[in-house]
Parts: sequence; C-alpha cells; structure tokens
Amino acid sequence: MFEEVTELNDCTVVIIEDSPLTQKVLTACLDDMCTVVAFEGAEKAIDYIKLALPDLILMGWMLDGLTGIDACKELQKDPITAQIPVVFVTSNIKENQQEMCWDVGAVDFISKPIVARTLVNRVKTHLKYKKQADQLREYSYVDGLTKAFNRRLFESDLEKHYRGAKRAEHALSVIMLDVDYFKLYNDEYGHLMGDDVLKHVVKSVKSHIRRPMDAVYRYGGEEFVILLPSTPYDSAIKITERIIKHFFDAKIEHKHSPFNYASISAGVATYNAQSHHESAASLVQQADDALYEAKHGGKNKVCGANR
Repeated sequence: MFEEVTELNDCTVVIIEDSPLTQKVLTACLDDMCTVVAFEGAEKAIDYIKLALPDLILMGWMLDGLTGIDACKELQKDPITAQIPVVFVTSNIKENQQEMCWDVGAVDFISKPIVARTLVNRVKTHLKYKKQADQLREYSYVDGLTKAFNRRLFESDLEKHYRGAKRAEHALSVIMLDVDYFKLYNDEYGHLMGDDVLKHVVKSVKSHIRRPMDAVYRYGGEEFVILLPSTPYDSAIKITERIIKHFFDAKIEHKHSPFNYASISAGVATYNAQSHHESAASLVQQADDALYEAKHGGKNKVCGANR
C-alpha cells in the first residue's frame, strides 16, 4: 500500500508535551526520520500549526493552559487543521478518556513510558497515510492539461493563506496572468498548439516560484493565478516581470500579435498589515483589475495595486 511513499524527511511532526524529558525522548526518536517541532503549551502550538500545517501532531493529555482535548477541539473548528492527524501520547488512559479522544478526532494512542520502536513505527505509519491522502488530494486538484492546480484548490488555498496572512500580519501576493490574443492564436494555429502555449505558461511560472507554499492555478481558459504567501508587493512585481520575460523569450510565433510572438499580461495585488481588503475575494478582484489595466495598456506587461 505504501510502495510509492518512501521518503518522510520532508514531513513535519509537532509535539505538544509539557514534560521536557518526554519532549527530548520523542524528539530523539524521530529526529532522523522527519522535522520535529516541540511546544510545552497548546496555545502557541496551535498558532504554529495553523500557519505551518504539519503532517502529524503528537499531543499530551495534560498541558499548561488548554488540555490536549481542548486543543483538539480547537483544531477541529478549522477544516484545514482538522485534516491533520492527532496521536495522543499519554499514560494509563482509561476507557472514558479514550472515548473523549476519539470524539475530538484523534487517530491513535501511544502509551508512556515510550517504547522507541513502537513510537517510530506508529509515526511512520501515520505519516505515510497522511502523504498518501495528500497525494490523492493533489491529483484531484490538478488541471489535466497544464498540470497547474485547478480553481477548486485555488479557492481553498486562497482562504487558508488569507486567514494566515491576517493572523500573522504577513504579506500575501496574488498574481493574475492571461495569454494575450489567445483566441486569435487558436484560430490561426489550432487548439492543440494553443494547448502547448498554456503548458508553456505554467512551465514559465514554475521556473520562477520555488518555495513549497508558492503555487500556480488554472483559473479558467487561458487565465492563471499565482499565490505567493509571505511575499511583499515589490518582490511579487519582480517575479512577475521575470515570468513574462521568460515566456516571451521562448519566441512562440504569433502572426496576429503586434509583438510577433505569444505573450502574457499580468496583474498583481498584495495584502499586508496596512491593507484595506475586506476579504480574500477583494484581493483577487484587485489583481484582476490590475490585469485589466495591463491588457488595455499595451499587453506583454505587468500592472499592480498595493493598497
């Protein structure tokens, strides 16, 4: 079942445990397999989890402040964090306590005192399940033609990143891209070659966004959107200029374009702590308005809005 999932070193496990000794034991057992981040209290851990979205949470029962049960309830309120598996690490857990854990979404228990081999095998199993689920989710959210993500995932990711940006007062940049004179291109060269142009747009984008959280989505037809979390406006503009140049430098012939080659136009909008965006949708609308400005201001260029 797990033949395709062999590497776990890109996974992150969050430990929430108020005992420094138990933290050290858990970390020492898992350090060679994946990234481990440990917290003594649930409040700071939850803030981190909502931003970082780890692959697995090892939860203590009794914690300073929120209990492990309360922390799970808080995570279950958000459909994004509710997908992260939680394993309780505790000693002498009674039947009614087990029922409480299942009710708040836990997937397993690990007993104290910790048996290293049991811990490693349990964690490995749950990480593999999580990676498989993520792969299936990714396949269902990928545009079949261009291999960009699709609009359904964009709408989900947009809300997630927008909430995270507001909570942490980080920047979030949105880039809207559109192929210039695309209908004329299809009419002249045919839809198969038009498909190749769309694929090249995605190739150009992916060559300039390399961080794990950056992503490109097919928004519809010849229009694409890029999400760049923690990216300020000026950086987003520079990235977009490089994407436009990379695409144009491919010199894809286009007889009906004044540039003689296929080109793209783009609009950029950025959320920051001083922004007046009332919603994620308003941020996208601002990027779309900037794209409209680029299209009507000469094409093969980027325009932006930073307010």
